[in-house]
Amino acid sequence: MSHSSKIRRLSSGQRILTGISVVAILTLGLFGASTLLNSSNTASALRGHPEVLRPGCTWDQSGYFVQNCKVWSESQQRDVIVQIRASSGSDSGVYLLDGMRASETRSAWTTDVQAARVYDAKADTTLVMPVGGASSFYTDWDGGAGDNNTVIKQETFLTSELPAYLEKEFGVARNNNAIVGLSMSGGPAVTLAERHPEQFKVVQAMSGYYQTDNPIGALGVFATQSLVSNYVSGVVNMWGAPGGDRWTDNDPSKNVGKLAENGQVLIISSGNGFLTPSEMAKLAPQDQISAIALEILSAVSTVLMQLQAKQSGASVISLPNYGGHTWENWGRALGDGKGHVLEALRNNPPVTEKTTVVSASGSPDPEGPAKVTMAAKNAATASPALDASVLAALQSTDASSASSGTPAASESAASSEASGSAAPSTGDVSASVPAAPESAAAESAAPAEESAPEESAAASTTKPTIPQLAPTGPARSDGSVPSTTTTTTPGR
Repeated sequence: MSHSSKIRRLSSGQRILTGISVVAILTLGLFGASTLLNSSNTASALRGHPEVLRPGCTWDQSGYFVQNCKVWSESQQRDVIVQIRASSGSDSGVYLLDGMRASETRSAWTTDVQAARVYDAKADTTLVMPVGGASSFYTDWDGGAGDNNTVIKQETFLTSELPAYLEKEFGVARNNNAIVGLSMSGGPAVTLAERHPEQFKVVQAMSGYYQTDNPIGALGVFATQSLVSNYVSGVVNMWGAPGGDRWTDNDPSKNVGKLAENGQVLIISSGNGFLTPSEMAKLAPQDQISAIALEILSAVSTVLMQLQAKQSGASVISLPNYGGHTWENWGRALGDGKGHVLEALRNNPPVTEKTTVVSASGSPDPEGPAKVTMAAKNAATASPALDASVLAALQSTDASSASSGTPAASESAASSEASGSAAPSTGDVSASVPAAPESAAAESAAPAEESAPEESAAASTTKPTIPQLAPTGPARSDGSVPSTTTTTTPGR
């Protein structure tokens, strides 16, 4: 009896010890598993923390927590080196494009200008400095470049592939960014902002060339590509023959009105062409001549761009500057524009959706905004369309009136109008155009039967941007109005 009691006492103690052991093991196991999971997913959810090296990146020799990261470009089938300095905790980013002699190993924003020192930790924004892109004009080329027929899809990389990487590894938002360009990249930076307002709230351009869709501008592009990168056929392979639609689409001065439509900010500057003593001390005599000539040409283009931007109603901040076509000039401009860039990132709301008209094939209709606006204006002056049920009732009334000799309903309405009494409304017109501001809410599309056959298939799709009433365009000679339907696609 005592022997069995002893066994029971030992069993009870063993049960207690076993329970404690199980709890301890489970606790340690859960702790280890969570640590492992957190360590493997840190980069995908990490925002800020510039001191943390992301997977696949190495520290740059310039310091200031700049990382050299290889980003895969599916469109170009190669890795692109991007030098990145993480923010202190915000989701904003500042893209810094290089000049026409961009190196394939490091960005000049880390070699010639310490951008990470200008935008220090207090700036609290991620710096994004793509490496390479010499003579590329940071655009998507129609054909190959150079003897190797190199594929250049810079716009695709900068606005689709790179943002996805930055969002995953550095926590950078896709709609809270600025873009900065200089010299060759000054105009393309403006163009990228104009074409992708959902990504860039503000653009800063230094010593750029903005009027490219003309013989002189095309000659400048040809000279840049042939002399620097030996892209003799680049002027054609990039956007096709000069004077075509692609040249117009990528001319920042001809599309500057988009900045006003989207509420974006343009910060612009150039030197005066007179070299400072420090610039003269750093440059060889032949380089001094080119630094003077290039900056004078840029100054002329910059003044024209300032006038064009002001006339379009865009928000323009002109920074006074001096000096030649040098990195000393651009480093100074980067610091002078920093406050304006950060203010726009903090205060400007993200660009949202805007409705545009596309053709039946799905391609953008260049006359879409004008057609939509004209449809609304014509509908405002047109008599309201009747519901199908009302029309059927009127037709039956007309038939019975014709057989009985009594006046038809339409004749009664006409006599009523002649006597000064208004006929009651018999139906509502459902607008077929995109939603407009409240002041234009009463404007609706004309009846479908008035639409021209070739335009009745037009549809509207949405791209990210601030909702605005499209600008007025000329009326069609036949007075017809395009019919549109609205479909929504998710913004990038």
